[in-house]
Amino acid sequence: MTHYWFVSTKYRRSSKLALLTFVLAFIVILLGAYTRLTNAGLSCPDWPHCYGFITAPHTASQLQMAAEAYPQSPVDIKKAWTEMTHRYFAGTEGVLILILAFSILLTSKARDVKSTLIGILLVALLCTQVMLGMLTVTEKLKPVIVLSHLLTGISILSILWWAYLDLHLHDDFFLKKSHTQHLLPWLWLGLLIVAIQIGLGGWVSTHYAGLACIDFPYCNGQLVPPLHWENLNGDLITIHMLHRFGAFTTATYLELLSLFLFNQATFRSMAAFILALVALQITLGILNIIWLRPVWIAIAHQTIAIILLLTMITTLVKAYFESRDQRYGSFFA
Repeated sequence: MTHYWFVSTKYRRSSKLALLTFVLAFIVILLGAYTRLTNAGLSCPDWPHCYGFITAPHTASQLQMAAEAYPQSPVDIKKAWTEMTHRYFAGTEGVLILILAFSILLTSKARDVKSTLIGILLVALLCTQVMLGMLTVTEKLKPVIVLSHLLTGISILSILWWAYLDLHLHDDFFLKKSHTQHLLPWLWLGLLIVAIQIGLGGWVSTHYAGLACIDFPYCNGQLVPPLHWENLNGDLITIHMLHRFGAFTTATYLELLSLFLFNQATFRSMAAFILALVALQITLGILNIIWLRPVWIAIAHQTIAIILLLTMITTLVKAYFESRDQRYGSFFA
């Protein structure tokens, strides 16, 4: 007989820690976006210190020492504090992830595949994220590393949310047994499409291609400008337009999926929420272009993208629970 880890008191305490770690992970991602959008990513030329200090240099003596040690990297105190604040939050998140992962792995009732997988994934992704954080600085914001850093952070966030749902949807009042197995492949596809689109958005951000086209629906006066698919790592217009094409595909699929979900009584609220998020995301994307990427619009655009991803995860987990029978277990089972 399987002993599920969510029945233990220790895991119920861990679920609160999972929620806290999830919230902190969300904050860290947004702080990372703010750091990138304000060009503060290399405001500390070393890692994990900042000009050799555990805080951003700010006193006269610290500024003098920083200037002598890094003459090619003048200190910008405000940007340095932005970067270090992001690092402090990320470090705290890392500690919480380790506590959560080992509390899961060491719980006597957490010996099934599901709990082991969650714990191991969290540790593995955290180690990867720390390495990528270091490489982001040492490799001078190399786009592929910055994108990997972002996607790894979102993966950690997703797993934390998935683990939390896996516990709390058991007792959720809106869960009703139904035959929703036919929804699962389409929900999986929707989740994959949203994840790919977030990756494309990250590719735009890491190349600073958001303003490669400064009008909409045109791109610098052309509906479809000349594209250079062989140079997806350098041609900013092609990178920008690829994200637009992805946005059209994502919006179309999610709208069709939401309309289909409206036919399922227990999924109507989820469908309405997905449609609202898609409409808001499209609006923010357009405003991001025509208002020349104000920081708060760009951060809101990334925030809604992540919320949309989490909503797709919620819908998928809900579908698994509602269709659970002898063939369909918990998502991680």
